[in-house]
Amino acid sequence: MLYLGSLVWCVELAYIENRFHILSGQWDLYLLATALLFFFLAYRFDNRFVLSLALSSLAGWFGLTVSRWPSFQDGAYRRYALLYCLVVGVSGAVLRRLKLKPHFFGTYLNIVANVLFWTILSGVIDHQEYGPWLLGLLIACAASLAWGLRQRQFAFVAYAAVYGYIGVSSMLLRNANDATLILMYFVVTAIAMVVLLVMIARRFGKGRQA
Repeated sequence: MLYLGSLVWCVELAYIENRFHILSGQWDLYLLATALLFFFLAYRFDNRFVLSLALSSLAGWFGLTVSRWPSFQDGAYRRYALLYCLVVGVSGAVLRRLKLKPHFFGTYLNIVANVLFWTILSGVIDHQEYGPWLLGLLIACAASLAWGLRQRQFAFVAYAAVYGYIGVSSMLLRNANDATLILMYFVVTAIAMVVLLVMIARRFGKGRQA
């Protein structure tokens, strides 16, 4: 009910602004207020779904939206994304250290990991100055893999595999023009990736049962 009420709040807020223009279209203020409200509700009622809404609203306040993906190769946009990752990651770690809903840390970490990987991938796919971003991708994949194996969290192993695969593939096929060769590459490597992830997932499942 709390999660449904939060979604209704978002819809009603959008309707009120579009109908009455209370803040003259200053959606940043709405996003920040919504994020603060959802953070309060998430911690008050111990709800990780609402926490994810709060973090998503905060990302919107930082200017991170899916509709911006075509222009995501803009350097300034990537800096905002990295700043968001830093703020959310440090906040989650501090709150965990203070033992304030420490089980929420996984939600913080998952969102930070995905935003960070998307940001780094945009730099790798960019045709200018992609070298440091490729290095960053390899470091992020190694860190995600190590964390996933250490904490027995398959999601972070999958992040390392999938995002790493996308980044490396973009580098290998950067100058490829043969459509048949590209198709064969994705068919063979994608199948191999799926088989590898299934095998790892089964090992994780056996480890938990043991």
